[in-house]
Amino acid sequence: MPLLAVSATEAAAAGFSWTAVLIGIALLAANGFFVAVEIALLAARRGRIEEAAEAGDRRAARALAALTELSVTFSGAQLGITMCSLALGAVAEPALVALFAGLLGDTALPAGLIPVVAVVAGLSIVVFLHMVVGEMAPKNLALARAEQVALTLARPFGLFVTVLRPLIVMLNGLANLLVRLVRVEPVDEHKLVHTPDELALALAESRALGTIAPQDARVMGAALRLATIDAEAAMTPRVDLHAVADTATLPEVLAVAEASGHTRIPVFHDDIDHIVGLVHVKDVLVRDDDELRSLTVVDLLRPIPAVPESRDLEQLLRDMLDDRSHALLVVDEFGGTAGLLTLEDVLEELVGEIDDEFDAEHHGSRASDRVWMVPGTLRRVEATRTTGVELEGGDAETVSGWIVEQLGKLPEPGDRVVTDDGWLLIVRTMEGRRAGDVEIRAPELAVDESSGSGP
Repeated sequence: MPLLAVSATEAAAAGFSWTAVLIGIALLAANGFFVAVEIALLAARRGRIEEAAEAGDRRAARALAALTELSVTFSGAQLGITMCSLALGAVAEPALVALFAGLLGDTALPAGLIPVVAVVAGLSIVVFLHMVVGEMAPKNLALARAEQVALTLARPFGLFVTVLRPLIVMLNGLANLLVRLVRVEPVDEHKLVHTPDELALALAESRALGTIAPQDARVMGAALRLATIDAEAAMTPRVDLHAVADTATLPEVLAVAEASGHTRIPVFHDDIDHIVGLVHVKDVLVRDDDELRSLTVVDLLRPIPAVPESRDLEQLLRDMLDDRSHALLVVDEFGGTAGLLTLEDVLEELVGEIDDEFDAEHHGSRASDRVWMVPGTLRRVEATRTTGVELEGGDAETVSGWIVEQLGKLPEPGDRVVTDDGWLLIVRTMEGRRAGDVEIRAPELAVDESSGSGP
């Protein structure tokens, strides 16, 4: 008989059962148990679960087993939630309706309205408790303590799945059949997989929350960006190469090494576009005086692999480690020499510029507060990291190249360029046809400089 057809007297006659209330409380707790298990297993970081399982934690082993059959696990949780919800409605709701019917029977409320009010009141309380106590509270707890909740509840939940496995597998199979009808393949294992962009976003959030040190975040972020940086962006360009001809003597090699501070010197035949290998200074230093006079660089020539300038650093780093090569010749689309890429160049993309005691060139220094002096060869992305300036637009890789694009001509000392957000770049010196030292002023100082009151 429908509840709305039950009179107030009949409802009151049914009596209020404390047993039904206790059963209802137990069903609420069971519902919360299944909700917490489902959310905790979904939100738990698998790495921590695996680490605990390898350490011998049996609870973690049970949780890991649940994650390896994700479809069955969640089907079991849903079955438990459904069973508890239906039982709660069947047991607790009639008891509460009877209670309210009895209480309202002694009031001046018309007898015809008593069943309606009793049903609405009883249903409202059951729905409220089911949502808050049986759903929302355990869900929030599981999200806040995902690994802890998963470890605590995995074993009793595993027992439930074991007992009802035939029913769960059957229902799960029917559900998977429906999923396949829409050409989607169900998954049976929870694998936390992220794209590089998603990992970068998670890394930025972790750094903002202080869970990762800024330097660690910078290195990991740079590692994620290696695949987006090509050899052309990181190489030493041909105009900056210190190379020797294949007819050079060993003392000449030592002189070039002393002047440049480099230990690996490219060797060319006829011109720089025909690099035939490189000579390592160590191979020269171990020679005695007689050998220094009689040998040439050809006798000590080492091969150097050639790569296109479009190849990304992630692949190049893997190749260099596999081949035990510390230097690569970067060639352009015409087969000519574009530059030289060393292992140090790749590592600098990860940890920042590496200056040793032989480096005479600075990669940017602070002239004063909010004023920097950087070389024109500094890459735009490094200029942003060093100063905060955003050099937007154009295709140039370096600060000097960007200035040329903005000016529409070769720069001269004193040339100025202002970015869209007010940063001022001033060419202070020249190195051949490119900018040598470039002064970068923050927006507030750029205004002072333009008015003649800047430092």
